Order: sequence, then C-alpha cells, then structure tokens
Amino acid sequence: MKNFTTPSEKYRQQGNEIFAILKEQEHAAFVVRQGRFTDVLKYYNQALNASMNDDERASAHKNLGALYTYQITRTNIESANKNDYNYNLKECITSYGYAFQFGRKAKSQEWLISIRHQINNFVSDCYAQFLLLPTEERLRALEFTVNCFERTTLTRLDSVATDYYALGKLMFQEALKHFKKEPKLIYNCLPTLNRAFYWACEPHTFRSTEIKELQDSIWLHQCIHESSNARHTGVRMLDYHLQNDEELNVDFIWTIIDKFREAILLAKENDIEGEARACHCTAIVYGKVLKMDDIAYNYHLRCITLAQTLVPRNLTKHEWYMKSSSFVQNYRAKKVNEEEKIDEERYKNFRTELASDLKELNEAAAKGTHELLKHIYEKHPPRKEGATMGSTESDQLIKTVKKA
Repeated sequence: MKNFTTPSEKYRQQGNEIFAILKEQEHAAFVVRQGRFTDVLKYYNQALNASMNDDERASAHKNLGALYTYQITRTNIESANKNDYNYNLKECITSYGYAFQFGRKAKSQEWLISIRHQINNFVSDCYAQFLLLPTEERLRALEFTVNCFERTTLTRLDSVATDYYALGKLMFQEALKHFKKEPKLIYNCLPTLNRAFYWACEPHTFRSTEIKELQDSIWLHQCIHESSNARHTGVRMLDYHLQNDEELNVDFIWTIIDKFREAILLAKENDIEGEARACHCTAIVYGKVLKMDDIAYNYHLRCITLAQTLVPRNLTKHEWYMKSSSFVQNYRAKKVNEEEKIDEERYKNFRTELASDLKELNEAAAKGTHELLKHIYEKHPPRKEGATMGSTESDQLIKTVKKA
C-alpha cells in the first residue's frame, strides 16, 4: 500500500479511487451514482481542508473542478433542475479558479497549461449543452457562466471569449426583436463583445470578421436610436417653445435646428426614413418659424427624395411626407409664377423703352425702302468703320440689307 506523506494526499487518493468507480458505473442507478458523487465530494473537501500549502490546495481544487465537470457534462440540461445545475456550474468554475490561483505559486508551467486545457474543454462542453436550450434560457445560461468566471482570477481563455461572443450575438438578436419598444437593449451588446476581446488569448485575431460585422450592426442600430431621440427631443422643444413662450427666442430655435441636424447626421447612410423625417422637421422650422422658404424648400426636397428611394417600403402615405411634397409643389408653382411676372414686367419695360424707336422705324418704312435703310444706317450704323449704305436697286437690295 502506498504511504501518503500528508493527510490531504491521502484524502485525494481515496476520492480518486471512488471517482474512478463512479466513471466506470455510468449506467448504474441514479441513487447509486449520486451516492458515489457525494462520497468523492466529501473526500475532496477533506483534502482541501487538510491542505498545508498552496501545492496541496491547488491539487484539491483541481480535483473538485474535475468532479463537478463530470457531474455537469453527464447531466441532461433540458430536464435538469436549473438550481442544482447552476450550483454545480458555479462550484466547478470557482474550484478551477482557485486551482489556477494557487497553482501559479506552487505548480509547474506544464501543470498550469494542463488545467487551462481542462477548463477550455469544460466550457466548450457546457456551450454544446446550452445549444439545446431555448433562446432565452440559453442567454441566461451564458450570462451565468461568464459572470462566474468574472469572479475568479482566471484570464485569457478562448472558451470564455467564445461564450461572450455567443452571448453578445444572442443579446443583439433579442434587442432587434424588441427594438421599437425597448431600443435601449441594444446598448448592452457592445460591452459584452468587448469582454470577448478581454478573455481571448489573441484579441486582435479572435473571430475578427464575425465580431466586426456584429459591431457594425450594433453601431448602426445605436445611431438609428440616437437619431430618433434627437429628432423627438427637437420636436418636444419646438412644441414647448411655441406653446409657452410669447416671443420667439431665436437662439433657442437654432438649438432646436442643431438637434434636427444631429438627427440627420446620425441617420445618414444608416436609416433612410429617419433621415427623411429629420429633414422634414428641419424644413418645418425654417419654413413656418423662421420664414426662410428657400432653405425650407431644400430640406423638404431632400425629405421626399430620400423617401422615394426606400423600396419596396412606401412612405408616401405618411403625413410628414405629404406635407413636404405639398410644400415642394407649392414652392415650385410660386417660383414659376414669380418668374412669369418678372418676364412680363421685363417685356413691358422693353416695349416702353423702344416705343419711340419703333415709331421712327414705322415712319421711315412708310416712306419706302431707301428711307428705312437710310434711317437704320444713321441711327444704328454698322460696326465696321467707314461703312456706307449701298444701292437700293433690286439687284443690290439684299446685299445692302445684310450689311445694315
């Protein structure tokens, strides 16, 4: 029989022997297996309590982690008692955490590498189990797992980074489902993804493509929400000012316009409808409040142009679109009318200015072709210096007229 140098080593060996039997009797009755598990747990805890140094504490905690790993991975997660499952999961992660903490002081590098490998395998097995759960339960299981790891001194485990990535992806999918009613859920996603980088052994290469795509989607929806917030804030500020203040506060109006411009910038290339609505709101301020129709027209035109590009969704039935469209039509009609009036006035002025000249031309024309050409040469001589009127004979008349 082997002679044990310390009580802790003796208890660990006794536990190992029963643990070996437990693993051989996988098909035994549940009561039998549970009894074996309880016996192993008792010996490993006794080994921990009897530990006299960090080396023994590290070994005892590693044994406890291995035991809980076995218990968890042999459990049917779909039918398991969730409280019992979570308790075993927490104890397993805690045990591995302490094993690594004490092992750093007393164990070899090979031992530390082996336990990291053991932890990664355990977490990967748990994740495979979580995939069998409905979405909401899987999300809670991943949250519980990573929170347990955060309470340890463990770092740089790709398996935990993978859990964080999966958790962030699930959180984003759930946030999208409730985006209209609970848009703030989207802000929980990026911090979770950032923890994936913290835990990854090689942060710059860990799932770089997938995480970049997910980050871009999250940022896009954050911009959409912030744009909507800025637009609604501007609308509330404008309504309050117009309803409660007797005099127009121009500085306050410019603050409102800045809010709408912020909404436009945040929505630009992210949310066509949001950008169109923000342009409409900006146009309303310029048109109805500041009476700057030219600028209002540009924003109304931008609004309907954006709305018309959103295919297949049709925004033309929305009130804000119809108001912008009506403004653009009225503005264009007004401009056409103004231009026609300007042209008519210009023609009228021309007729007044040229009335005396036309009278003289008519009088000269009444006296004959020779007198008409003579009048033209006198009043409106050719540009060429020294030019004289030619013959008015029939064979030379056309040439003389061309020179006039």
